[in-house]
Amino acid sequence: MINEELFTTLAARKLAGEATTAEQQELEMMLQEYPELRESYQLLQQYFTVSAYHSSAETEQALQRTMSRINIGTTPVKRMFPWRWVGIAAAAVLITAVAVVVLRPRQQQAEVAKLMERQNGKATKATIELADGSKIWLNADSKLSYPEVFNNNTRDVYLTGEAFFDIAANPKKPFIVHLSSGTIHVLGTSFNIRAYENEAVQTSVRTGKVAFIPVVAAGQRPDTIYITPDEKVTYRQTVADDKEEAIVKETTSAEDDKAWTEGRLVFRDRTLEEIASELERTFGKKVSFGSDAPRYYRLTGSFQNNSLQDIMYYLARSKAFHYTITDSTLLITE
Repeated sequence: MINEELFTTLAARKLAGEATTAEQQELEMMLQEYPELRESYQLLQQYFTVSAYHSSAETEQALQRTMSRINIGTTPVKRMFPWRWVGIAAAAVLITAVAVVVLRPRQQQAEVAKLMERQNGKATKATIELADGSKIWLNADSKLSYPEVFNNNTRDVYLTGEAFFDIAANPKKPFIVHLSSGTIHVLGTSFNIRAYENEAVQTSVRTGKVAFIPVVAAGQRPDTIYITPDEKVTYRQTVADDKEEAIVKETTSAEDDKAWTEGRLVFRDRTLEEIASELERTFGKKVSFGSDAPRYYRLTGSFQNNSLQDIMYYLARSKAFHYTITDSTLLITE
C-alpha cells in the first residue's frame, strides 16, 4: 500500500534541495516499487522547476491556479510559512493533488487535464493549429500534448521529438514548451526544437527571441540561455565525469534547421550514424549497420523530396560504403 504522506514529504524535500542522502534513496525505492507514482513526480518536477524563477507571490498564484484546474483548494502559502519553505509547501500540496489525479482512471484524468495529443509514427508528419492561432509542424516519431483552449496565464504545451513553432504574439500569455530536459519560453516568434529521447536537445530561432531554461539538480538555479535569429543552443544532460560541454551556443541557418517542414533533408558534417537515424524516422525503414566503420563517416548533403534510394546513392558516392534497401530495412556495410 502506498504511503502517500511519506511520498509527499520525501518528494517535497528533494525538489526543495533539503533531502538527505538516506531520504533520496528512500524516495527512489518508492518510485521503483510503485511505478504509478513516477508520473506524478515528473509532473510536479516540471511545475516546481518553472516556479523557481518567480517571486513568492507569483509562486502562490501559480499554485492556486494549478489547484483550481484540478478542483483542489489551498490555503495561502506565504501566510503559513516563511519564504524558504514556500517551495516545500507548494510542492507538498501539489504532489498530493497530482497524485490524486494520476491515480484516477485515465478517462477522468483526460477530463481534468483537457489535453489534446498528437503522436506521429515514423514516416509521418502533421500540422497543428492551436486555439490562439499558433501553428506547429510536428515531425515524424514525435508527440505534442496541448490544451484545447488556453485558459491559464501561460500557454503550455509538451513536446517529445521535433517540431517547428510559429507562435501568435500575446505578451500577456507567454508560450512555454515543456521538454524532459528543460523549458522554452517565448512571447511571439518562430523557432525549431529537436528533443528526441537519448539525443541532445537543439533549439534554433528563425524570428524573434526565446529563452531556454535547462532542468538542473534540485536546489540549483539554472542559467537562462537567450537565443536570437540564426542562433542555436545544443544541450545535453551530462554525468559528473563527462568532459563534454553541457550547453553550446553557436550560429546556424534557421532555414536549414526547419528544412524538414518543406520536405528537405540537410546534413552538414554529420556522422552516417546520425544521418541513418534521421532517414529511419523520415522513411520508416529500420536502419542497421553490418560493420562499425561506416557509423563514423562524416558526410554533408542536401536533398529535396528525394527517395531513400536517391539519397543513399549520392551519400555512397561521397564516401565509399555499401548499402542494401528492402521493403522494410536499410543495411549499411563497408
